[in-house]
Amino acid sequence: MSILLTNGRIYRSAKDENPAQALLIEAGLVSWLGAAADAPEADEIIDLEGRSVLPGLTDAHLHVFALALARLQVSFARTPARDFSDIIRLLKDRQAETPPGDWVHASDLIEDLLAERRLPTRSDLDTEFPETPVLLRRYCGHVAVMNSAAIRALDLPEDVTDPEAGVFLRDADGRLTGIAEETAAEWVFARAPVASQTDLMREIRATWEECLSYGLTSLTEAAVGFSIGYDREAAIWAQLRAAGDLPVRHGFMLQLTPEDARERGLTPEFGEAWSGETLKFFADGIVGGRSGAVSEPYEDTGGTGVLMQPPGVLEDHLKTTHADGWRIAVHATGDRGVSRVLAAMEAAQGTDTSRRHRIEHVFVPPQGVFLRMAQANVLTVTQPSFLVRMGASAIRGLGRRADTAYPAASALAADAPLVFSSDAPTGFLSPWIGVSAAVTRRGSHEGQLGAGEALSVRDALDAYISGGAYAMRHEGFRGQLTPGFAADLAVFGADPFETDADALADMKADLTIMGGRVVYRGPDAPAT
Repeated sequence: MSILLTNGRIYRSAKDENPAQALLIEAGLVSWLGAAADAPEADEIIDLEGRSVLPGLTDAHLHVFALALARLQVSFARTPARDFSDIIRLLKDRQAETPPGDWVHASDLIEDLLAERRLPTRSDLDTEFPETPVLLRRYCGHVAVMNSAAIRALDLPEDVTDPEAGVFLRDADGRLTGIAEETAAEWVFARAPVASQTDLMREIRATWEECLSYGLTSLTEAAVGFSIGYDREAAIWAQLRAAGDLPVRHGFMLQLTPEDARERGLTPEFGEAWSGETLKFFADGIVGGRSGAVSEPYEDTGGTGVLMQPPGVLEDHLKTTHADGWRIAVHATGDRGVSRVLAAMEAAQGTDTSRRHRIEHVFVPPQGVFLRMAQANVLTVTQPSFLVRMGASAIRGLGRRADTAYPAASALAADAPLVFSSDAPTGFLSPWIGVSAAVTRRGSHEGQLGAGEALSVRDALDAYISGGAYAMRHEGFRGQLTPGFAADLAVFGADPFETDADALADMKADLTIMGGRVVYRGPDAPAT
């Protein structure tokens, strides 16, 4: 069936300054663009009534699984908590709905928003929950908070040995506080009970629907295994794939070593609708938790963060990963972490720059890093909405270095591949909050953070559209609206190039089409 979109502003790309008025879709592809008066016949006509059309956006780094989990738990993003008493109240409300003995789970915990300015501990939870296991997840996903009942249920001894690149925090007497960080938190999440596969699949589909409402048509799951362990997550993704009828194009980073992948019989897989060709690693911690590996101490807490693996280990993993044909993605936030990762990638790939390895976050970029990333064709995958959520924390911790944090303009100036994403739930899922933040550089603090890194609206959108397609190796068939390319597009009531930068944060799609198929209709969708 052919579909004609007419009487609109149809931008072929974010850089298109002379939009077409009409576009014809046939067999899932764009087959024609031009003036409305010259439009060919079609089976279905959608009168855009002046609306704007963009190629479908990509979120190249998010955690769909974690977002789906949060929909089934107490979410402090949906219902904010101001202090520990609010946390207790919300948990008690959920406990009242939960069968006796079942765990109470909560997510999206942000201590910066609490009056206490710290995470709760087992002691804070035990009085109200002496027998019910309680497990909280910090919004970054790198930290777990448990009460004593949860510690007992996990058979976690008080003298447990910390795993490599993780820690179970202890008080002055050596007793577990209930807070676990990094790989220790992953150990907890992988062993705690979770919702049924049926419930999780339903909520993943609901999360896809929310993504489509923003005009996102392609997503990359940033670390299969990060939420509840690789095998449990992979089984659910396999069921969704087998069910078919996918409304989005999906890529996956697998949180596995190359040895882990071999043991499971996995090899890189590329497809237009479903790809799993990337292994994900962690080089350091997070700047918000002051564990990102920086070269100068944090101004508010001191210390220079942590490198997650001993010398040589990450380097060996990346070398083997490249040799086995995988793409590489590495979480690196501090300049020490980024420097280590880039050197390891350069060594692993040698002269083969075709693989498009990726560094996720690049929160504190080292001097001159983008020229090297351009030469190595290594992608900078960053999250501009972090400005909104973490700007104040960045200034407290980084001081003057915050002027170059969350890079954007400096990467483009060096011709380094720049890709925007959300890292939701750590960042905001809406790419439009990211676009707005990339343009204004305003966030949760006074004034701008790094005004020199600001982008134009066109450049910011391009990092979500063509940058995202390039990151998924899709630029040969999507990311622009020209004949022969996939009809992946979104329709908006406002023209983003004529909208106030602050108002961009509120943009929503009226209609979203993927592969020529209408996959989302908003409340203000044009009639057909």
